Amino acid sequence: MPETTLQPETRPIDCPRHSPCIDLSYVDAGSGPAVVLIHGLGGHAAGWEQQIQALAGAYRVIAPELRGHGGSGYRAEEAVTLRSFTEDLVTLLKDLGVEAAHVCGNSMGGLLALELWIRYPARIKSLILADTTAFFPPPHILHDFLRFFDQMEMLAWASFMAPRLLRPGTAADLIRQVVETMAATTREVYQQGLVATFSADYRWALPLIDVPTLIVVGEEDQATPRGYARFLEHHIKDSVLRVIPEAAHLPQQENPREFNRVVREHLERVGGT
Repeated sequence: MPETTLQPETRPIDCPRHSPCIDLSYVDAGSGPAVVLIHGLGGHAAGWEQQIQALAGAYRVIAPELRGHGGSGYRAEEAVTLRSFTEDLVTLLKDLGVEAAHVCGNSMGGLLALELWIRYPARIKSLILADTTAFFPPPHILHDFLRFFDQMEMLAWASFMAPRLLRPGTAADLIRQVVETMAATTREVYQQGLVATFSADYRWALPLIDVPTLIVVGEEDQATPRGYARFLEHHIKDSVLRVIPEAAHLPQQENPREFNRVVREHLERVGGT
């Protein structure tokens, strides 16, 4: 795990077949309107450290670690799907007494934000969809990813993926952090997460979204490029698109100053305080 000043807590949560099921790790900082930060596949709460520090003065910032990620547990007999990730998040928010929140998701976390809105719309004050998509058009992508993934250990896979998520010239320390974080993810969870991510299709839901929505994309993102972000903007009514310069798929870590600025602007615009 990369070094961080964050001190995550853990809380037992239930699954459909086990009570308690796993310990879910999360960061809960600040006070005020709740902002939930959902990391992507292979991420963890520390990837949001710059946002937590920037927002905790005016907001209650909650950064959960998905099951099998970071300090959160995993049960092999419990299927990992976007819905199961979402149920974990809702259980955590209920336990923390959070009735509704602004939800920000990066990459797969953006898909989880959409899943949350679909299943629990009353809990969503606004959406921030960062470097994500509603679906992945080329059907062969999942097959190719799984074929490569099956041939590699997690460290090799993480070393292969990290440079493809970050912009050229990214500092070695950040590359190392992303590699270490991804390599520490439970392999079975990552594999099932790949299947869930590349099989998702939320195109039908986009025109129905009725909460303020900010769409963010790194200028150099190759994993979910600007065309994907423009698709979201076109289909989500009154959504706002912001492009983050000097960033690729992880703008919250690559250019946190600009990412934080547009997020703050969004929260202030929608009355987040």
